[in-house]
Amino acid sequence: MPMLEDGDWAEHALEKDDNQFTRRAFIRSLFSIIEGSVWVLKQTLLHASAPKGRMKQLSIAEYAILSETTYDLKNNGQINARSQKLPLPENLKFTAELLAKYFNAHLDLGIGSKAWDNFLKAQRIRNRIAHPKTMHEFEITSEDIAVCQATSSWFNKLIEAFINSLIHNAKNKQK
Repeated sequence: MPMLEDGDWAEHALEKDDNQFTRRAFIRSLFSIIEGSVWVLKQTLLHASAPKGRMKQLSIAEYAILSETTYDLKNNGQINARSQKLPLPENLKFTAELLAKYFNAHLDLGIGSKAWDNFLKAQRIRNRIAHPKTMHEFEITSEDIAVCQATSSWFNKLIEAFINSLIHNAKNKQK
């Protein structure tokens, strides 16, 4: 998967040569992986069958949010579907809630914990370098990169725990 390959490259490049370019590349690839992973989880919620014994009946609102689509009408009365940009923290919380609801697979986001706070800080860092207003905002400090590396570790553990939860649930269903 290209985003994982980019992330692997950026992580190794940062380890080999820690400079402003490799720091920014690491942060950009980290958020590509996080956002891409959330999208994959949402696609799973949209298209995968619920485990046996569980009913998956998405509400219209859940479907719309999972699809990241909003609707209105054009002047001619035709439906106008538009892509909806959702804030990442809320998107992740929503996705985690539906994964628990429909698949009994839990993503413990640790909301309120240091790890969650680091995730929010890392997102602000990413947004700062993606939309800098001054040259100073484009600079990544050692503290900034440490926060982003901690976020990478947290997210990797989060996805690993989620996959292990799915495996555990599948094994328990077979018994």
